[in-house]
Amino acid sequence: MGTGSMGYTHLQYLGLVAYFPLFLVLDRIHQNPQSSFKRKLGAMLLACLAMGMVAAPIGVHWMIHSIHVFGHMPWPVALVLTCLGYGLEVMLVLGFCFALPLFVIRRWGWWDLPLRLLFAWLMDSLYPRLFQWSFGGLTFIQTPWLSQLADVVGAWGLGFYSLGCNFLLLLLWRSYHAPERVPLRVVRGFVIGYLVLVVAGTLYGMFRGMSLETQSAEGASLHIAAVQPNFSLKNLASNPDLAYSNRVGNIGGLLQDSKQALAQFPPDSSVPRLVVWPESTYPFAFFKDAAGRRLVEQFARENQTSVLLTTIDWEVNAQQEYKFYGLSLLLGPDGQIRGRYNKIFLIPFGEYIPGASWFPAWRNFMKQMVPQISEFEQGSDHTVFSLSETHQLSGSICFDIFSPKITRNMVRNGADLVINLSNLAWFGKSNATKHMEMMIRWKAIENRVPLLYISNNGQTMFINPLGEQVSKALELFETGSLSKTIVLQQHFSFYREYKETLQLLIIVLLLGLSLLAHRRYHVFLPASLQASD
Repeated sequence: MGTGSMGYTHLQYLGLVAYFPLFLVLDRIHQNPQSSFKRKLGAMLLACLAMGMVAAPIGVHWMIHSIHVFGHMPWPVALVLTCLGYGLEVMLVLGFCFALPLFVIRRWGWWDLPLRLLFAWLMDSLYPRLFQWSFGGLTFIQTPWLSQLADVVGAWGLGFYSLGCNFLLLLLWRSYHAPERVPLRVVRGFVIGYLVLVVAGTLYGMFRGMSLETQSAEGASLHIAAVQPNFSLKNLASNPDLAYSNRVGNIGGLLQDSKQALAQFPPDSSVPRLVVWPESTYPFAFFKDAAGRRLVEQFARENQTSVLLTTIDWEVNAQQEYKFYGLSLLLGPDGQIRGRYNKIFLIPFGEYIPGASWFPAWRNFMKQMVPQISEFEQGSDHTVFSLSETHQLSGSICFDIFSPKITRNMVRNGADLVINLSNLAWFGKSNATKHMEMMIRWKAIENRVPLLYISNNGQTMFINPLGEQVSKALELFETGSLSKTIVLQQHFSFYREYKETLQLLIIVLLLGLSLLAHRRYHVFLPASLQASD
């Protein structure tokens, strides 16, 4: 969780064993006959909170950096806030998925383990999270065959393997230490079954990977110039030395960077061209600043290129109340707007204040504490931009990539390329970009579509439908660009088209095995009867 699913390339395999200590502690707590229900629940939640507080500084220390540098709080305070805040969220997820099922367990042995595995696997796809993570999804591991299975079960579905390994370790522990010893044949059967599923998933990944590689040239070509200007945010930072960039943002520098990137393509090519600017680099409100808008329209016409950028917009109602929008928009080579997308995933305490409409005093307090907080309206449409009949793309914005449904719905609406426009300069030299890279890989494989991740400060890169990096990655706080001709393509993905069907199948399997387990082994008992059992 804090390692494999938060972007650390050398610790991801820990997801195969990281949950075992928690499972063991939960077992020991629940098997204590002297403890009341309330004591057991409290102890289990504390165990889950401890794991969440350990995972927080490992997995999301980019959040600590942001609170410290741009939230103007001392580093120890930022650490405590992150550990408590994110730790509480993780506690609720772990408590619901792993602690709650124990309170319907009557008999200890082995039948409860596959049921608990299926329950946690199902809940991994349903339980809401602030920032999306999974129980050890293996997409980030650079041995990609097994990760290709994500186009069937999703990135969360790969958690079956990591959770399965942890539950297998718990089974081995029980075979030696549980009051009711687990038969050796059962242990052998579980080990063999797990290995068979690993081999089956790997073989599928090999077959799927090779079949997609043979189709890699199919589709419409597009020249893309991705500009990483590395503009500074020092004027917003409490400690400017931690902003890492001295380059002042300006439209002149952005246009010059774009011309240099376009120069890498043949001038007389019939392939359409697209310039992409990451979030927060275009310095004007596009629809409110006519002079700034004309500069971009003129650039598009003179260079016969489309331009994808982000900007802000606002509306004012009769009560003089402002509604702000963060949006991406596409201009065609004729300088005309081809479409706009309003950002859907808003960052709490960054782009909106939770509870602000209900508690005005709370809103005013937070605005005084952190003046940089913006308040935006949430979008709802998963917009697809059309360059031509054969060139369909979408422009998600920054943390949109954390939502499992935004990229999925964009591709289902017809996008053959998804571009994520970000600005992670807020998070410094942390693992924020690695976290985003992991999410990009997941979305590429789940939806079998190419993606471009482009950020103001890095690490801009192209990812193909296999989740593979197909360009160099610009380094953190590097000024540069990537010019690449890619093929827009969309391949079939069972997960993309039938995710809900998969969840329904897991529910049916879970209910069927639960009924069988209770009839044969009396695993469950209604909660109201547990005390007298």
